[in-house]
Amino acid sequence: MPITPQQIAHAESIQHSAAHDTASQVLLVAGPGTGKSSSIEKRILWLLQNGVVPYKIAAVSFTRASAFDLARRVQTYCINNGQPQASDVRISTLHSLALRTLRRAGLLGAYPADPLVLDSWELENVFDVEFGQNCNVPKSTRCQQIRRHHEAFWSTGKWSPHNYIPPNPPITPTERNAFTAFHLNRTQVYSCVLPGEIVRLCVDQTTANLIDPLQLLGLQHLIVDEFQDLNPYDLQFIDQLISRGAIAFVAGDDDQSIYSFRYAFPAGIQNFVVKYTNCGQYNLNDCFRCTPAVISAAQALIAAYPAINRIPKRLKSLYAHSLPPVQGVVHHWRFDSGAAEARAIAESCRDLIHTGVQPDEIMILFTSVPALGKTIIDKLDEVGVPYEPPRSVSFINTSPGRLGLSLLRIVCNNDDYVAHRTLLGLRRGIGIKTCNEIASTGTTSNLNYHDLFYNPLPSGVFSTRGVSALTNASSVIATISSWQSSDTLSTRAQDIQTIMANTLTSNDATLWHNSVTSLPQDITLEELRDYLWAERDYQKDRILSDVYARLGQAISDQPTPRKVRLITMHGAKGLSGSIVFIPGLEDLILPGPKRIPYSGLVLESARLLYVSITRARSACVLSYAQTRLVNGKWTTRLQSRFCNFTGGSFQRRTSGLSRQEISSILQDTTNL
Repeated sequence: MPITPQQIAHAESIQHSAAHDTASQVLLVAGPGTGKSSSIEKRILWLLQNGVVPYKIAAVSFTRASAFDLARRVQTYCINNGQPQASDVRISTLHSLALRTLRRAGLLGAYPADPLVLDSWELENVFDVEFGQNCNVPKSTRCQQIRRHHEAFWSTGKWSPHNYIPPNPPITPTERNAFTAFHLNRTQVYSCVLPGEIVRLCVDQTTANLIDPLQLLGLQHLIVDEFQDLNPYDLQFIDQLISRGAIAFVAGDDDQSIYSFRYAFPAGIQNFVVKYTNCGQYNLNDCFRCTPAVISAAQALIAAYPAINRIPKRLKSLYAHSLPPVQGVVHHWRFDSGAAEARAIAESCRDLIHTGVQPDEIMILFTSVPALGKTIIDKLDEVGVPYEPPRSVSFINTSPGRLGLSLLRIVCNNDDYVAHRTLLGLRRGIGIKTCNEIASTGTTSNLNYHDLFYNPLPSGVFSTRGVSALTNASSVIATISSWQSSDTLSTRAQDIQTIMANTLTSNDATLWHNSVTSLPQDITLEELRDYLWAERDYQKDRILSDVYARLGQAISDQPTPRKVRLITMHGAKGLSGSIVFIPGLEDLILPGPKRIPYSGLVLESARLLYVSITRARSACVLSYAQTRLVNGKWTTRLQSRFCNFTGGSFQRRTSGLSRQEISSILQDTTNL
């Protein structure tokens, strides 16, 4: 690393001061790549070194993936610094913290088992479709709109909060009431919750003085990562913990507030020092990640589209004065067509890899997977570039991926009702109508859903198709009932293969086999579950590294093959790559027609592009197409309004990176 020891010492001195601050509340404003996670590591190490009991420390991050990453970083850092008890520090999402609070308070008794938060696939393929079937809402998009209408209320306490884009036509009282009735029943049948509702319930119980979350959790210190991503109810939950005596260390950046669809807004972090006037405040401005050219483009954009009441910053790249200095580059491209843009990106990836750039050091970020994904994926396939697809089209969201995950979840947790429902509905020939009928009939007959898979079915209750579906699912359950989470893949591989072929198709069984055949065959079923559940390849790598370490086997290279990473702009948060491509910078894509009427959402779109640009370490390629094939028709496209504020003019291109451009990028990447 060319960054000098003097530069590192200066940057880390601010991290150290923030981490060791003894104030009751501390705010750390950290720009991209400035060491926010390192500061949290230092904070937890310092607390442990000063005798704080690990279970009295809770750290929360925004997503399950970011919480996973933070936990791994904290544990590794603390162990390396003589504090192995860091593994007992509670690091989770805020939803998990609220769920633990309600569990301690005995308020989960309404559910037949500890409820699980539904993920995106389960929301769309189980909850939404059953709601539509049950309440005669024929269109899946309308089902999603009605659900999100309620999620807005759960997150903000208002039916039409400021970040909510109302659907057309508006949600009717009849639809609202139908959803409420369905939700109350179905979440209990499947022992599940939807995102947002658990934090709201926790806040409401605390506001009514029915529970004391701080006492229930036994907390003394609370650390909140990505504070700018909290919605109003999340913020209330944090405020309630602080008001009861929790010592809070919160970190984030209002320039990176990009989750309005979850009702987050920059004012949350901006108002922290207003609410807690005696808090310690620190700004991290020294960027370890991005080169000066990348920082310059990002800063030009955010200066033109700042959030209202933006916290002032002086973000600068440490590579400007490193030894040797590394300038980096931002390319601005425009193409005659979307196909030409995709071809140039694919060929650039191919040529970069051929010159020695590791594929996973290349990222392609999508504003919209439907608008851009297929064209770029097709071109990557044409030129033979290996890639990790966006999660929405990854293996875990295929039928064999979900079936395998469901089997493993049931083995590891027999009370996982959602996994049982997924197993039931995946069998070929079993549709939503049958699954919905089983859940509804079980309710009217006062039957526990879980028991339907383990006990003899009562006669005359379910239809012939329902009995057949439950019998087939119960047969699978019986097969795996003796399995243990500590069993290895090698001992259960053939059984899983048989279940796959009998439940789905022989092709699906082949897909499953191909997905696990390269894994260490002594991986346990629990480890395999975590591997499948991981959201990104780098998380899978870490799980496999632990497996190889447990087995005492050396790893000659990354456990998973290196691939170009195709990720949504939102999904790229917290990640980085040496070279980042950001295609589709057109007004109809970013900000897009749904956001254009709302000035606050236009500002957020600028922040989304800011976050995307700052994923790049040495090179960023911004591009747009002047025509694009949309729904089978060629349409003229206008460049995004943000293009004029990215530090350069867009030049017409007919091809990708030239040999000279690649050579320059390679040299910069080598010097990082």
